[in-house]
This record gives sequence, structure tokens and C-alpha cells, in this order.
Amino acid sequence: MLCGAWDEGPGYPRATMLRHALHAQHEEVELCRLPGPGSRKRGLLRAPWRWPAWALSEWLRRHWLRRIFRMCVEHAKPRVIVVPYPGHTMVGEIKRLARVPVVLDLFLSAYDTAVLDRGLHREGSVIARLLRRLDTKACQAADLVLLDTPEHADHVAALTGVTRERFDWLPIGDPAAPRTIAPWPAGPGPLRLLFFGTDVPLHGLPVLLDAVAACPEVHLTLVGGSAAERARAQSRFGDRLDLQPEFVPRERLQELLDRAQLVAGVFGSGGKAQRVVPYKVVHGWASGRPVLTADTPAVRRVEPAGTATFFVPAAEPTKLAQRLRELAAEPARLQEAAGNARAVYDRHFSLDCVRQRFAEVLTGVCARSS
Repeated sequence: MLCGAWDEGPGYPRATMLRHALHAQHEEVELCRLPGPGSRKRGLLRAPWRWPAWALSEWLRRHWLRRIFRMCVEHAKPRVIVVPYPGHTMVGEIKRLARVPVVLDLFLSAYDTAVLDRGLHREGSVIARLLRRLDTKACQAADLVLLDTPEHADHVAALTGVTRERFDWLPIGDPAAPRTIAPWPAGPGPLRLLFFGTDVPLHGLPVLLDAVAACPEVHLTLVGGSAAERARAQSRFGDRLDLQPEFVPRERLQELLDRAQLVAGVFGSGGKAQRVVPYKVVHGWASGRPVLTADTPAVRRVEPAGTATFFVPAAEPTKLAQRLRELAAEPARLQEAAGNARAVYDRHFSLDCVRQRFAEVLTGVCARSS
């Protein structure tokens, strides 16, 4: 059973992939769901003065969830309950009512996101302590907590002080990965580089913009970024820029991936960049496109030989520009890496891989709880 308040659809692939992985195990999946918070949760991290109203709405949501949950459990009699992200405020109530193991897909730490990664609140502040307590209580409530990589699980276990044995990991996957990949688009002209993402420090878009500014042989397609970053790119690149909207539907993103010769990963130097395999990198591999990204332990664990990935030091635009110039001059290297990219995705992030890993996780938590 999936139980909680989560989002699905464009921009929210995690819960969709969980559901697909359960169906692929030939499991009957019951949904006990309230509408998710959508983009409101990002605003809440920046605006703690809105938390009292949010707390009241969460109390009302939990009240309705209790009623729905009792009906669902009585009907379905699940062997395990999975609480999708964001389940921080729901998992305690679900565990209190449940008679079976409860798995929380934490996916993101609220403290790590708002304090360590984005710097929205000062470490040691009242808000930071509240966010850390939110993470800790959620992790303590669940029988098992899932993150997307082993490195991320290690970090959240240390952050919350909850024993590492209560954590496991499940790769993110791509429920909309193309079944067949478009040929790598060879041809004359500048190197066609695609960046898509937000303005969070993890992505390191300012680093990429500085590097591209030094590479007249590179044409950048830009999806997302902040208003200031988008304006900066327009003023610097002229006809070397294809400025797309801040958000594009998944179908449009696939068209842009198919046209790209190289996908830009992340270039930020923060701790989070070291611990995750960014979703944009997974998208690139799934589409049969080589990826250029910061050299991090999480990505190296998946791609130790760099057969489909070109690595650069984080937060170093000069070295990034040098690598871009090298790749622009050697299209054969890009084409060779493109030929390896989908195999990397299939080995680590395909539905079959996520299904197998999820089955192991659920079997383990059920065995420990029996």
C-alpha cells in the first residue's frame, strides 16, 4: 500500500516510479492518498512565518488521512505500507495506526535542503533546529527510511542520529524514459549543449554560464534557471543561446534531449552534489546522451570508468571551459560516449533495476518485522 500525501505527474517522478516498481513485482497496490503539496513546499522552506497556518492544514489533512487509512487497511490488509515523499509529517500517524511495517521514502531531508544546500536558514537557528527535528522524528517513526543513494543514506543517518541500520537506498529511475533512443545528432557546427534545472546551488548554473562564455564553439540550450541567470545568459551569448521556458513538459524535454549532443549535469561544490546522482544525469543516460558533470563519489559509484560521462572538478569554470573546448573539437569521443549511455541507465536506473532493488528492500523489512 502507498499511503500519504504526494504529487505525481510532470516534475514529480519519484512516487510514480515507486508505484511502477511495485506493479512490476506483480504486487496489488492500494493507494491511500491525499493531494500532495506541489510547489508550495518549496515556498514554505523560505517562509517560516507561514508555518502556523501550514501546521493547522496538516492537522486537518492527518485527520482525513486517519479516516481514509482505516477504510483502506480494513479493505486491503497490506503486508507493508510505503509512505512516499513528502511524508515527513504523515509517517508518525501512519505508523501509530499500522499493524505492518512502514517504509518512509524520505527522499530529501528538510534540514539538508533548506539549511545546508540552499542556505535559506542559518545553522543553529530556531528554524534550522525545527527542520532537523522534523527529519529526525520522521526517521524514528518508520521501520525503514529510503534515500536515493547509499551516500545520501549515510548522510541523513548521521544528520538525524538514527541508526544506519534503519536506512536503505533506492535509485530514482525515470518512469518516462524512452523505449528507443534517438540517434546521436552528428553534424557540423557548434557543440549543442543542453542544461535543464533550477537555480539551486547543486546545479551550479553560474559556473556553467562562465564556462560557456569562454567557449565560442558551444551553443547552449537553457531550460530553467533564475530570472537573473536567464537574463545573464541572454546578454552574453547572443545567437549561441536557445532560451527555453523555465519549465517544459516531459515530452518537450525529450525533444530537447534528442537534439542535444551533450547534457550538462551539476557543477556546484556543496555537500549534496557529492551524495546524489542528479535526475538530469539519469535523464541524459536514459536518452542515450553523454553527460558532463562534476566528479563526485555518487556518480563515480555508478560510472567508475566514465564510459558515458565526462567529469570535471566542481565549481571550477576554467577547467569546465577547457573540457568543453576539448569535446567540441572531438565529436567522435562524444558519439562513442553516447553509444554507452543507455547501457549505464539500464544497469542502474531502469524499471527492472528499481523493481529488483525495491523487492529486496521490502523483503528485508518484512523479515525483520516478523
